[in-house]
Amino acid sequence: MNDKDLEKKIKAEMDREVEERGYSAPVDLLMALGYLDKGAYEDWRKGRLSSLEKAIKLGPQKLLRLLAVMSAHAKKEGYKPKREDYVRQESSVPLKFSLSGNSVIEGQFSTHYVDKYWREEK
Repeated sequence: MNDKDLEKKIKAEMDREVEERGYSAPVDLLMALGYLDKGAYEDWRKGRLSSLEKAIKLGPQKLLRLLAVMSAHAKKEGYKPKREDYVRQESSVPLKFSLSGNSVIEGQFSTHYVDKYWREEK
């Protein structure tokens, strides 16, 4: 898939997620686009994977591009960034997204983009 097609898919899926539930998150987007298996995500949440990046079926450059497109699209659409803490299920141990543990990348992965007009009763 070329970059233009990937960008279109990212934007369309983000908009669908925001319309459906009020926010879009990188992990959900990766699963929706087929780059992350739900089972691998669950293993990570349970602490069976040291980082989520190990299970993502995208190279590092495309993955960084996906995160950048999400951020830019969110800004354009007026979605508000909201940092979420990801911790291991049934504990308070923080989960690691990237192999490197780089704080900027960790922050990008843990950012949800929220519709400023979203109301729970939708």
